[in-house]
Amino acid sequence: MLLFVVLLALRCLGLLEWLPHKWRRQKLLLRQMPEVCTPFTRQDYLLAFFGVLAVQWVMLFFAWLTLNQSGGIPAFLAHFWQRFTEAGDSPHYLFIAENGYQPGGEDAKWIVFYPLYPLLIRAMSVVTAGNLPLAAVLLSQICWGGCGAVALRLAGCWLKRKQAITAVLFLAVYPFAFFAMGVYTESLFLLLCMSCIVWAYQKQWPLAGVAGGLAALCRTQGMVLLLPVLWLWLMARKKQKQGIKSLAIGIIPMGFGVYLACNYLLFGNCFQYLQFQADAPWYQTTQWIGNNLALHWQLAFQYPGLANFIYWPQIGLYFVGMALLFWGLFQGVPTEWLIWGGAYLGMSYLPGWLISGSRYMFGCIPLFLLLASIPAKRVRLGLLLVSTLACCCYTVLYLQGQAIM
Repeated sequence: MLLFVVLLALRCLGLLEWLPHKWRRQKLLLRQMPEVCTPFTRQDYLLAFFGVLAVQWVMLFFAWLTLNQSGGIPAFLAHFWQRFTEAGDSPHYLFIAENGYQPGGEDAKWIVFYPLYPLLIRAMSVVTAGNLPLAAVLLSQICWGGCGAVALRLAGCWLKRKQAITAVLFLAVYPFAFFAMGVYTESLFLLLCMSCIVWAYQKQWPLAGVAGGLAALCRTQGMVLLLPVLWLWLMARKKQKQGIKSLAIGIIPMGFGVYLACNYLLFGNCFQYLQFQADAPWYQTTQWIGNNLALHWQLAFQYPGLANFIYWPQIGLYFVGMALLFWGLFQGVPTEWLIWGGAYLGMSYLPGWLISGSRYMFGCIPLFLLLASIPAKRVRLGLLLVSTLACCCYTVLYLQGQAIM
């Protein structure tokens, strides 16, 4: 990770022409793939919207059939409802949506969950006659469909048509993509992050700032967006002076500031959530990435029953992510992808007692773009097949009730 950061910093300084001229002769590090603005129609975006939804529904139904279940569609929907509204963190989001944050007692610890998603669930419940679980599922499904459309737009900024579609497919069959279907923040967070970067590409800085600020009000990793957006602003400023509206990118950290204000108003401490995270049941403290990976390796052998669901996948995804980022560094992929992906990867692996790394990596959108950028068609299709098979397997395991978090 440190080597990647150093090389990326040199690349950024070279592209900004802030390095001595003789240092900028390293063409391997500074070359960039040509920008391709692929046009898509409204029908393309609609297909992407409903396509990602269809992929996951098919995956879930197939996984349910493998469990030798009976009862038809009603039984399938009942099983889906139980797993996606009552398991994992889902009840906590629903509790916050119904009751808000609590200033004391056992429920005070739910402040560790950021407020945007529960707030939108509450707003959506107006449509569902107060049914909060239904509102949450509808919200996630709408956002997941939106992810398909916006991902197509994002990928089309740099990739040709077939590669852009492949990027959306990689997103749709990510091995843990099923989390986008239920009461989790994944689909909302993905939609906000991709929208932020798309608007930054279009130099619509106020919209990019608002989307980034909302993402930071959804999950800690939303703060990462400030880095690629700032890079895009610097590159735009090289060509043309940006107006006062570009200052709106400062809204991104303000989203996190709102969350800190919630902590202060409830507990008199902006960082009270860190204390709750350090206690049961999360035991989360910030450690260096190398130490965390070594700990995950030890835990994989200490708890072999959980290793295939938690530790091996998140260890593997870290190294896959780093390999793709290093590959992209010397293949000339857009620098903002590398900044975004590297910062997101690093932040996601800083928690010491990590048990949701595989789910967190769902939000590392540059990895899907990098996979789709691989020139060899057979390699892209092979990796897509591997991801699809892994998605099928982990969807089955999740519906079985395994400890996938």
